[in-house]
Amino acid sequence: MGIFLLVIGYFGACVGLKDNTSEMGQALNQFNVLTKEEPRYVKIDNSKAVDEDGYGNYEYTLTSYDQNGGKHPIKFTGMGKLKQDHYLKLTTKGTYVITYQEAFAKNIPHNVYEKLNK
Repeated sequence: MGIFLLVIGYFGACVGLKDNTSEMGQALNQFNVLTKEEPRYVKIDNSKAVDEDGYGNYEYTLTSYDQNGGKHPIKFTGMGKLKQDHYLKLTTKGTYVITYQEAFAKNIPHNVYEKLNK
């Protein structure tokens, strides 16, 4: 019975924390079997970047969009201040960011590109 409750609790947390950008939400998403890896796109806005540790590692809290144009909150740390108004393609698992790389307009789905530039 105890294992059953743990499994139900785990799956409940996984579903409930899918778009949660807290450290706990990101940690659960990293190992969440219900969440698949997917690309998301952001446009860098340095006004929303904070150098919390004082070593030039900026934490960004932005709005990301999936391939279909679905809107999701995202939080990640950039190695240094990223270039203003540049696009990034994030490889994510829920709100957990696995990697990021620069993306060019021609490689971003059209509907996502339009939403990033509103």
